[in-house]
Amino acid sequence: MRQLTIHRPDATMPSFRDAAHDDVLAALRAERLRCARDVHDIVLQDLTAVLLQLRAASGNADPAQVAACLATAMLAAEQGLASARDFVRKLRDAAPSREHGASPACAIRAALANQPLAAGSRLRVQLDDDAVLPPAACEQVAMIVREAVGNAAKHARARVIACRLRIRAGRVQVQVRDDGAGFDLHQPRAGFGIGGMHERAALAGAALRVDSAPGRGTTVFLSLPLAGE
Repeated sequence: MRQLTIHRPDATMPSFRDAAHDDVLAALRAERLRCARDVHDIVLQDLTAVLLQLRAASGNADPAQVAACLATAMLAAEQGLASARDFVRKLRDAAPSREHGASPACAIRAALANQPLAAGSRLRVQLDDDAVLPPAACEQVAMIVREAVGNAAKHARARVIACRLRIRAGRVQVQVRDDGAGFDLHQPRAGFGIGGMHERAALAGAALRVDSAPGRGTTVFLSLPLAGE
């Protein structure tokens, strides 16, 4: 008589199918977070800038100032359209960049081009052009700076917004500081701006710190190693 032996799987063994399923879900979640960050930082920023300028024009009796507001709104709308097209292009073309280094100073200048400011506000930019970062990190840094400047322009009622990039001890240090209203770091805030900045910093391998207090303005500080360090 032949004996049939049935091997039952050990219930304690990990399921490779479950692990693969979890990996897929994690990848989908990461991609959704990336898309949400880009929509917030690119599309919504430009739409908000257009709305702010249109509101300023609607409440102004000076024809010259109205014309200036409308011209700024048009620039923001054109920039938003270009940014949206670039966003769609990147979604379609997922091939990673083959470049080994990129200039964060150039990326920041491009990100801040035509940045709308409230009447009476000034933006001061001081950037070290010798800094080099991996292209992916460079893009994240530029978007963090754009978000910080946009927040200061939209919400803080800042008179002066200062952006500085420098190299110290083999690291790129970026600071965005404003003299606006500030806020309580311990109070929950609506929106996704600060959370998105922390997510972008993590993707860039950077340390991010936000300092603020009511009536004392806000400072966003970012630090990460130079390419090849």
